[in-house]
Amino acid sequence: MYFDGSSTSTSTGVGIVLQFPPQHRWFFSLKLDLDCTNNQAEYEALVIDLSVLHDLHVVRVLIFDDSELVINQLNGTFQCMSCTLAPYHMVDSYLAESFDGITFKHISCGQNTVVDELAQIAFGAQLLGGNSGPMIPVLR
Repeated sequence: MYFDGSSTSTSTGVGIVLQFPPQHRWFFSLKLDLDCTNNQAEYEALVIDLSVLHDLHVVRVLIFDDSELVINQLNGTFQCMSCTLAPYHMVDSYLAESFDGITFKHISCGQNTVVDELAQIAFGAQLLGGNSGPMIPVLR
């Protein structure tokens, strides 16, 4: 699973790619109705991801993201000391416990471009050629 969260002063979006054996991929682009930082958006994307995977009865998951801070907080290399990130960290850690196996891997921004673009589309960024993606409201 790949994820990314992105936030601007006016909007927040998340991009998610779920991949089951290499030939099956599902792409999600979600606009969030909340003001948050980029790191909060990253954690929010993971809350959504882990909830979906749990509902699909996935037992093992490999998670990739380009946020070194978030990934290292989740794998225990860094402590989560931020009062704004701690609630997200706690929820994601709780959700992670429901899997038999979970691994968090940091990847470069260049390896995460698809989900980064999905996150930007979600909050209405213009695509190449001046088009924006369709807006579909998602309720949580």
